[in-house]
Amino acid sequence: MPNQEVIKNTLDLLETMEEVMNYVKNKLKELNIEGTITLLTDLITAFIQVEKSLLPMMNKLRQNQILEKTDKLRIAFDSMVKEYENSKGQRAYEIMQFTLNPAFSNWRQELENTLKPYILS
Repeated sequence: MPNQEVIKNTLDLLETMEEVMNYVKNKLKELNIEGTITLLTDLITAFIQVEKSLLPMMNKLRQNQILEKTDKLRIAFDSMVKEYENSKGQRAYEIMQFTLNPAFSNWRQELENTLKPYILS
């Protein structure tokens, strides 16, 4: 049985990450690139923590697409980081809207669909 406390904490963290994603998206829309750097770093850190906490229990979870969705989100975060490094965030809002946000939503939905049954039972 997967660790229910880890699952609950992960699900709570996903909600917080969603709030930060929306905040970053709004700041980027306002062209406030500087105001998003720290938050983007925090999002990536949270993503890494979720990934690390779930890895030991992956073989105990029912069949899912968590690893595939995690890879897509990692690639989206990489695109965003490269944008900040290379172009000072000129296309950051576009990447957020069309790449990072959809990848995050798909990842979160997959995690919730897979993990929630373990804390409801």
